[in-house]
Amino acid sequence: MFNKISFAGAVLACAVALGGVAANASVIDFTSATTGHSGSVNNGAATWSMTASGYLNNSQKYDGSYVSAGAAATGLSFQTDGYGVGKNDDEITTKPTSQEWIQITFSKPVLVNAIYFLDLFISKDKQTWEVGQATIDGKPPVSIVASDVVGKGAPGFAATLFKPVYATVIRFTILSSNDALGFADGALAGVGLAPVPVPAAGGLLIAGLGGLAALRRRKQA
Repeated sequence: MFNKISFAGAVLACAVALGGVAANASVIDFTSATTGHSGSVNNGAATWSMTASGYLNNSQKYDGSYVSAGAAATGLSFQTDGYGVGKNDDEITTKPTSQEWIQITFSKPVLVNAIYFLDLFISKDKQTWEVGQATIDGKPPVSIVASDVVGKGAPGFAATLFKPVYATVIRFTILSSNDALGFADGALAGVGLAPVPVPAAGGLLIAGLGGLAALRRRKQA
């Protein structure tokens, strides 16, 4: 009896633990004042580093007058306005003659399922808007479209959620479409990471259940 109960408990504990690992989604928070130009994800299983077309800057404090419920649910801290390019600029800017970029490179493929931007706006007349782009491993870019009308303390938060895809290199840029104020620009706020599949979990659980069945048959015999 002791062996059977102990074995059952071990199987259950193993399944719960593996399930917890599989559900461990996270976000790389570029609105945190402590997030630098490199770090690790997936409990240290992979590392990432950030490069850009110029000076990387996330020194500007968050200047929105509120954080919406949807934005808060992302897990971003909103301490800063996110990363931009330039010593005196916290945004990625596109001009008629140039397009700034920020690039994130992972040491191994990771599952990405969301991109977050700040300072993307719709013009006051709602006729034009800013659009961020994320190009993942050279594939057609993912678009992040402004949802806040400029003014009234809006933070310009915009997000896109998508089916998880493996990514090694992500390049962030801004389209030339604008909010009718200055140049087209926006700040990188975060990258959402999907849970990493744990294929071994199912096999271990099946093996454990098979062991329980064998113990039951031995007892009956």
